[in-house]
Amino acid sequence: MNYLDQPDDKLCELLFEGDTKAFEVIYTKYFKYLYRYVHHSLGSKEDSEEILHDLFLSIWQNRSNKLILDLRVYLYVSARNLINRHLRSKINFSKYKEFELLHKVYSSNDSESITNSKDFHIRLNFILDSMSEKTAKVFRMSKIEEISVKKISEQLDISEKAVEYHITKSQKILKEKFKDFYSAN
Repeated sequence: MNYLDQPDDKLCELLFEGDTKAFEVIYTKYFKYLYRYVHHSLGSKEDSEEILHDLFLSIWQNRSNKLILDLRVYLYVSARNLINRHLRSKINFSKYKEFELLHKVYSSNDSESITNSKDFHIRLNFILDSMSEKTAKVFRMSKIEEISVKKISEQLDISEKAVEYHITKSQKILKEKFKDFYSAN
């Protein structure tokens, strides 16, 4: 039997029966297209290869309990789902790193000595001065004066969402600008 001439539905039937040659043909037939699709979404050779490895490994390991009606659609949807999972994990890791850095600013054992240091205050004021006036003011009220979001909203006559936006924006700026400061301490 010439596997290369077989339609996708026949290849899937053979795959379900555990035919390794059918799996190799599916891999060879679709890898290049799927790689382009995944790489276009992620921009990373290593991440793209890892996702495709996971995709094809999953197909092989679950071959006996899969009912694939349209192989091409199944592969692209599976790839898209793995891309989304990968991006969510990157976002969560990024949020964790941001939390970790801000945690150093506000709650480390050395936070009092760090935040009382002259260098810290000079850098903090310089960074706040470089922000928009409203963003800096909201940050000072929230984090330095410890005023609640609701009260800031009332005092500045802006929505609570706007207050949260300015706090998030200021924290991102501070995280970036203080990155080297804390790695040196």
